This record gives sequence, structure tokens and C-alpha cells, in this order.
Amino acid sequence: MKIKFLHVPKTAGTSIRIFLQQFFLSRHVCPATNNLEFLALSAEQLRSYRLFTGHFDWTYLDQIEGECFTFSTLRRPQDRLVSYYFYMRAEGARLDGRSLALDENRGFHAALTLSPDAFFCDGGTREVRRHLDALFDNFYAYYFAERSFDARRRLRVGASISETELLAKANRNLGALDGLYSIDDLAAVEEDLVAACARGIVGRWGALRARFSPLRTLNLNRGSGNHASRIADLKSLGATRRTFDRLEEMTRLDDVIWKRVTSRGQRA
Repeated sequence: MKIKFLHVPKTAGTSIRIFLQQFFLSRHVCPATNNLEFLALSAEQLRSYRLFTGHFDWTYLDQIEGECFTFSTLRRPQDRLVSYYFYMRAEGARLDGRSLALDENRGFHAALTLSPDAFFCDGGTREVRRHLDALFDNFYAYYFAERSFDARRRLRVGASISETELLAKANRNLGALDGLYSIDDLAAVEEDLVAACARGIVGRWGALRARFSPLRTLNLNRGSGNHASRIADLKSLGATRRTFDRLEEMTRLDDVIWKRVTSRGQRA
């Protein structure tokens, strides 16, 4: 069995990766965690791996053949966005001035230097705005509709696609997953992953280890505050009604997808 985890940013993905690694030999764990690293691997290398977890275009994982369990986890959309924003500010603060100015760090630079209103609404150059919107604007809907992190750059509701069409495409692809979960119920994620992975000697040992280090205890961001405290922090940074109205707009379609998970008991 091969495992493909579609890691949406800020949805407990690092904890899930750590949990999954105990079921596989290190040589069977794909070291790539993003698209660029994945594309640098040869076809022969990819055939040797059994665990794939990262911020990947789902389309790239189509080349992984054999019996697979493909899944993803979601989080309440507005909570994810605000958490992601503060994560980017924290990462930006760790970079020196030269590193922060690099093109690949433009998102961190924007989070650290723009006001919340500018960051979420209309700040930055055209390319920075495109980058931020691709990461934040109804990411679930665009990503699952096109199976790509770059979907928001190619599609635009009201221009190239309607809301109804976008959500229909997203729901069709979500229906192809073997598992879709809420991070509010990591016990359900753990149960299904143990069932999928606990084959062979290493997998059985992994299932035993999982009893002593369950997934729900691996929450690496536990100390980063709750949604209410983050909203208060946004206000302290100068966020006005513009920011909160934009947050609602940026999660409006994702809320439809989120309800698909929560309406089925945290498991779809």
C-alpha cells in the first residue's frame, strides 16, 4: 500500500507526516515536500517510495502507480487563513533582510511589512497580489477543482468559470479521495491510517507505536493560539472591517466544501 497525503497548508500536515513515517522504512519515504522537490526526483526514485506527503499538485501524484490510499485534511476555512497569515509573519521575522527580499519569500515579506488591510485586500505589486490570492482566496475550491496549487492563477470565478462549475469540479475530485477529514477529529484520521498502513512487519510495528504516540497528541502548533485570540491580534495590528469582510469573501466557497466534511461527522 502506498500513501498519498495532499497537504493543504495549516491543516495539521506536519503532525500527520511525522505520524505516518513510523509505518515505513526511511528509504520508502519520499523526501520531497513541495512541487519543486518532487519534480527533481527521477521516475526510478519515485517508484521506490511508498509514502508521499507534501504541498503537491495532485496531478503530479497521478504518476505514482499501484494500490494507494489518497487523502487530505481540512480546517475551518477562516481559522486556516488567519493561522496561515500569522505563520507567514513569524517565518518572515526569522529571515534576514537579504533573504526576505528574495522573490521566493515575497509572501513572507508581504505578511511582515503590509498592514492586514493591505495584505488581505489590495496591497503589494500585481505579482505579489496574485501570489497571495493563490494562497488565500478560497484555496480549497480552486485546488481541488484543478488539482493544482496554481489553480487560482488560471481560473477566476466570474471570468473563466462560474461558482457552480468550480464547486462541482471540486466536489467531483473530492469524491475520488479515499479519505477526507477535519483536523477537529484526528482520531478518525489515525484510525483509517493505521488500517491502511498496518501491513507487513514495519507497518505492524508502526501500529503498535501509534498506540503510545497517537496522532492527536502530535499537534505541533498547539501553542499558537485559538481563532478568537488571533482575531484580537489582527485588530491590534490595525485590521479594520475591510480585512474581516475580505476574510469572509476569501472563505465563502471553501465554507461550502468545509460543510461537506463536518456534515458527515468529520469524515467524508
